[in-house]
Amino acid sequence: MTSHSKRRSKYLIFLFLLCAITFLGRLFYLQIIKHAFFKHKSDMQLQKIINISPSRGRIFDRNGTPLALSKTALSAYAIPPQIQNKWEFAAAIAPILKLPSKTILKKISVERPFVWLKRKLDTPDSHKLQALKLSGLSFIEEEKRVYPHEDLACSVLGFVGIDNQGLSGLEYQFNQFLTGSSGKMILDGDPMGFRIITGSRTVKLTSYNGGDIFTSIDEYIQFITQQFLEEGIQKMKAKSGQAIVMNPKTGDILGMASYPYFNPNMYWKYPPSYWKNKCVTDVFEPGSISKVFTIAGALEENIFKSSSTIKVPETLQIANHTISEAHKRKEGESEYKTVQEILKESLNVGSSLIAIELGKHKLYKYLTAFGFGKTTPIDLPGEVAGLLRPPHLWSGVDIAMMSFGQGFAVTSLQLALALCTIANDGEMVKPRIIRELQEPRTKSIIGQGLDMSIQYRPKLSKGHIISRETAKDITHIMVSVTEEGTGFRAKVPPFKVAGKTATAQKAGAGGIGYLKDTYIASFGGFLPANNPEILILVTVDTPTESIWGSTVAAPIFQRIAKACVDYLNILPPPTLPVLDTLAI
Repeated sequence: MTSHSKRRSKYLIFLFLLCAITFLGRLFYLQIIKHAFFKHKSDMQLQKIINISPSRGRIFDRNGTPLALSKTALSAYAIPPQIQNKWEFAAAIAPILKLPSKTILKKISVERPFVWLKRKLDTPDSHKLQALKLSGLSFIEEEKRVYPHEDLACSVLGFVGIDNQGLSGLEYQFNQFLTGSSGKMILDGDPMGFRIITGSRTVKLTSYNGGDIFTSIDEYIQFITQQFLEEGIQKMKAKSGQAIVMNPKTGDILGMASYPYFNPNMYWKYPPSYWKNKCVTDVFEPGSISKVFTIAGALEENIFKSSSTIKVPETLQIANHTISEAHKRKEGESEYKTVQEILKESLNVGSSLIAIELGKHKLYKYLTAFGFGKTTPIDLPGEVAGLLRPPHLWSGVDIAMMSFGQGFAVTSLQLALALCTIANDGEMVKPRIIRELQEPRTKSIIGQGLDMSIQYRPKLSKGHIISRETAKDITHIMVSVTEEGTGFRAKVPPFKVAGKTATAQKAGAGGIGYLKDTYIASFGGFLPANNPEILILVTVDTPTESIWGSTVAAPIFQRIAKACVDYLNILPPPTLPVLDTLAI
């Protein structure tokens, strides 16, 4: 063999050994070093993983009545490779699913091992489908959210999507707490991705279910609030409205309604505008109810007393604007009015004069102290702060306009909370929609249960906004509003009701100007006036049969208040014994 042949043989042997080493090295890398990676990748190709929602936590009213809960429901899916006649399959299930057979046919005419047909079936429909015993039709158990009282507290509760994710209301605000930890179901398949008929179907259990929420809502009070608000709005042919019932001493919200309502069991059938809790998301100019806070500030600063007399003309010229009253003065009626009469008769000019004496900086101080221009610490999503400009941005007429509720905007919750401060002897409490969060029973890896724990949300006070004496004075004046003034339709004999009416022009788009002949009618009040147990605010948007708070909102307040008095067994004030003079 020549030297040239020997060199060529050595090169070939070296090349062979290099290829062998490279092959063995690659094989070692793939089978040993990357074994776990490719095993997982192989499993992913051979298995179909389906997410299964955990049991979502429940939502209760303050007495333990369920407002939102979850129940087991079957979801139907198809395994297209197992379906022998797709036309017959689609035609058989279409009437039960209430879908066109062509739609179902399109779904199952794919080379895939898993196709959803319909999630979370109603029980009768699932029974009908199961009775067909069709090849290629199978079912998975899932959790379905149910609202047993349909539209009751709908804007407070909100709703969930198809995968049990909270989309609005408390369902959204506490979604993580309610959800728990999700699980999965694994279906075995062949290398082409088709499910193996004899393959396993493994369910990986959830690590824990969601926690439960106990709200401050009272089911009955919520029901009558919604009922009377709806009837009042329909009677006045109004656009919409809100009502809030609170305990002014604790801040507990007993009822919160935003009309029109929707059924969260089928939320998709309603316009998105119905889903909002307008008590916290929408703002309006408060109108004459704000006179309560203007006068409270003047009394607190000792500028006036409730018995102080002021000369109140029918019109007031200020900064090239004319302030006038909503109603003409009776012939021969005196121009001199006490502070009490100004609120009782709801005089715009009188309120403007009091605000001017108070000054814009102090008026702003009290409006902000009562909670306007900032959000409240409520556990509800979407709350807005309202609109309240600082004094350096006010025009010359703003101090007068703001004194009777124009030029700034509030939410219903802000206004109710401010009135609660008057009812609670001048001390502002933080509003509560959540009373308890009941944490879920969790499980460790080895399945040992942990104790259930309770997390409380206690009453929190923001301190005194005005003194007890000022609050009592304002309460006394507000009683005269319902006894002798504009709020007489809110009377609830034999109780004394402290309240105030309001009729405000509705601001235009973007807060620019005012809409013609369009108003917000309101009434807010509490009872018993000497020891308040309930506070109610009613706001009606764009009534057409009447525009006045006294005729639109006050009657709704009265109906809700009467029902609450009976339900809560609020006792009337004690009557003094009548002396038998004949026995003396």
